[in-house]
Parts: sequence; C-alpha cells; structure tokens
Amino acid sequence: MNHASQPASALEAKARITEALEKAWVRGSAESSPLTVAVVSFDTPETQVGVQILQRALQVHCARSRDIVLRRSSDEFVAILPDTPPPGARRVGEQIVEAMRAADDNHTHRVSVGLAVAVPDEHRAAADLMRRAESALQAARNNGGDRCVGGIAAGTNTAPAPKGLIDRLRELFPKKEDPERKRRTD
Repeated sequence: MNHASQPASALEAKARITEALEKAWVRGSAESSPLTVAVVSFDTPETQVGVQILQRALQVHCARSRDIVLRRSSDEFVAILPDTPPPGARRVGEQIVEAMRAADDNHTHRVSVGLAVAVPDEHRAAADLMRRAESALQAARNNGGDRCVGGIAAGTNTAPAPKGLIDRLRELFPKKEDPERKRRTD
C-alpha cells in the first residue's frame, strides 16, 4: 500500500491524487478490472488522535500493494483501490467506519465514506469516478454522517422496477412449460 504524508498545499494534494487516479484508471482499462475510489472525511472536528486512528484504519483496510491512500486535506483522505468490485468496495468502506466507531466510545472521531466503482474504459474519465465518490460522500453527510454510501458500479441500474412492471412483463411473456424441467422435479 502506498501512503503519502500531508501535502504542502491543496494544489499539490489535488495533483498527486489526479496523477495516481489517472495511472490506476489506465491500468484498470488495460486489465478491464474494477477501480474503486473512496473519499473519507471526518464528520466531527479533526484532531491529531482522530487522524492517527483513521490512518491506522486505512492501513489495515487498504493494505494491498496496489492500494493508494493520499491525504487530500487536513480532514479528508482518498483511497484508490484497484481490482476492487462493488462488494469489496462496500466492505472496505464499512470496515473503515466501524474501525472508527470501535476505537472511540465517546463519538468524537466519526467519519463518512463516499465510494464509487467503475471498470475504466474510453467512454468515461477518471475525474467522473472522483466526482461520483465525492457525491456519495456528500450523501453520507446529508444522511447524518458516520456511514458509508456508494459502492455501486457505474452503469448499474439500482432503481427498483416500477410497481406493476414485473406483472405486466409476465402477462406479455408468460413462462412456457418446460417438459424437461417437469421430468427433473418428478
């Protein structure tokens, strides 16, 4: 895992994150493998102890050699997790939130995690993945913080089918009796 210290400026932080994300995007595109971005931010005022707890949690849960964790600001970190599909992304995000809860019974060090996952290709850009992770982070904060939001692959339709649509489709396309299946269940 590649960890970096606090950058000298916000501009330097953005440049380092952009460079690391672009490299991971190119690699993910070449390998057709999922890429996850997790943006982790304190919900409570950031303290030195809180930062140390979060850094330990990130080291434990983003520990593979290709994982990259960069500090974006005093109270935000970005984790770039190659070869991490939605279930793995969700697990990492939830484990980070849980690690912060477990380390602090006083509720003084809480974080929100925004996740975005995509299989990089020429139709999307790495910056889009970062925007989706930031959007998920904002959704976590808007819902009270201390949670993980996101982890759905780009292009995945997560909306439920409109009420009645399934029944209508069954009317239009009734199941045909499969004689082979009937024999197998007898």
